[in-house]
Amino acid sequence: MTSRKTWKILSQAPESFKTKFPQYSQIILNLIYHRLPHNLVNIENFFNPDYTKTLHSPFLFKDMSKAVKRILEAVDKKEKIAIFGDYDVDGVTSVLILCDTLSALGSEPTVYIPDRKDEGYGLNFPAITEFKKKKIKLLITVDCGVRDIEEIEKANKLGLDVIITDHHLPGRELPKALAIINPRLKNERYPFKDLAGVGVAYKLALALIKEVPEQFPAGFEKWLLDLVALGTVADMVPLLGENRTLVKYGLVVLNKTRRLGLQELFKTARLNFSSKNPLGTSQIGFQIAPRINSAGRIDHANFAFALLNTQEKAEAQKIASNLEEKNSQRQKITHEIVQKIEEKVDKNQKLIFVGQKGWPIGILGLVAGKICEKFARPTFVYTIKDQLCRGSIRSLGKFKVVATLEECRDLLIDYGGHDFAGGFSFNIQNEKKLAKKLQKIADKLLSEKDLVQEIQIDGRISLTEVNQKMYKDLKKLEPFGSGNPAPLFLAEKVKVFGCNIIGSDNKHLKIWFQDGEQYFEAIAFGKGNRHGSLVTNKNTFLDIIFEISSDEWNGEKKLTLIIRDFRISP
Repeated sequence: MTSRKTWKILSQAPESFKTKFPQYSQIILNLIYHRLPHNLVNIENFFNPDYTKTLHSPFLFKDMSKAVKRILEAVDKKEKIAIFGDYDVDGVTSVLILCDTLSALGSEPTVYIPDRKDEGYGLNFPAITEFKKKKIKLLITVDCGVRDIEEIEKANKLGLDVIITDHHLPGRELPKALAIINPRLKNERYPFKDLAGVGVAYKLALALIKEVPEQFPAGFEKWLLDLVALGTVADMVPLLGENRTLVKYGLVVLNKTRRLGLQELFKTARLNFSSKNPLGTSQIGFQIAPRINSAGRIDHANFAFALLNTQEKAEAQKIASNLEEKNSQRQKITHEIVQKIEEKVDKNQKLIFVGQKGWPIGILGLVAGKICEKFARPTFVYTIKDQLCRGSIRSLGKFKVVATLEECRDLLIDYGGHDFAGGFSFNIQNEKKLAKKLQKIADKLLSEKDLVQEIQIDGRISLTEVNQKMYKDLKKLEPFGSGNPAPLFLAEKVKVFGCNIIGSDNKHLKIWFQDGEQYFEAIAFGKGNRHGSLVTNKNTFLDIIFEISSDEWNGEKKLTLIIRDFRISP
């Protein structure tokens, strides 16, 4: 059973909107009409984000001044500082940003990234006890902490001051930390709510730089932006507002990064880029971030931190090569678990809840995401060890993850996350009760219509309209990502000129289309099993949903279509 799909074409921008902005093409106006508030300030900021003008002051966070004062006091008194992070790209880049910033101030912070398998997400009591033994006086969390009430209470009792930097949704009660810097707090006055964990950490770094600028070399904060871009894109927060500005400038830095580890990672990932064809969000999301994440998923995120932090080329090469192997291992394990779950899915249920002994905890977020996408259902995937079940959740639409977990908190040991992704743990004794309660919530919230995967199409066009000028216009909307996806177009009754199965595992299709005198090459990833329907005769016509991409070969640019879905034309 796979998810049904419906195609929804967004409406055209009205003439009253188009006449306000005659400087933009019709295609661009149709796109931004659905993506932005309809005023000139927002549109100009969207196309021309200015690093110096569009970023809010970090001191708008209500606890920022308190946090900066305590950190500078600790540095001045030579107190020991620890940074506690998370094991994904967002967490690791957050740790490194504060590590670099504190190092510039003359401190040598202790870095602690928990083991995903043995410790799980967030602060834990053994780590806090270890900090006490090491005589840590100030603990700073990044990308975690806002729900760790008991752990922070223990830290306080042991004489540690705690500063939380986080972006996850808080619970009903806040920890009693010295300062909490999180845009999602109920009474937080900071205007932009969608920063990633690395964005929040960067704001703390900026505040320290603004407070004592003489301690930092010129441009120090700009060279941190490669890390901000990596963490922000990897965590799939909306690439609008401040995030768009941070990622746009961060990509510039990433393309000329000084970090030896990233340079070597680009080589092992066989990323070919240049000033004319630079790295973008797609390369981060599908090639760079998965390799960095593979450290925490398969082994320990300390390898990822070491890669990004190393000053030795030989070490960078060794770690990058190691992560390449781990990423291949991660892909294999993920594929195997996804296949097993697909065999168990009950199409009559509105929620997928599945677990098994021995599944690696680090893979389960990826697995849940793939299952959720394929079957258009909220998906809970967990691993079982002794009496403890731990797992990941992915969702969409009306089914909000954290709100649902709040309703089930009496059956859970721990939980947290965002509206559409999260983590949870529970005792095996509550397995059946939890499954039943979650299904009941899904039955109440979700209709049959909600279980149909919808593909939003930005416009209907002819392939004769696809040219370099159009592609250049679309590039103005970059960087693409969550909240600002790459535009999808529908072309109808396009003649198939040829079709081949490609890829080592025959999973993909290469299709050639003819429209008048023009020929287009297209790639349909993961659709190799649909090859038979395209070779039955020479007069096959398709309706296709596609993105437009560009390749460069021997100095010549060529447009390629990335097929997201297709059907035989009626």
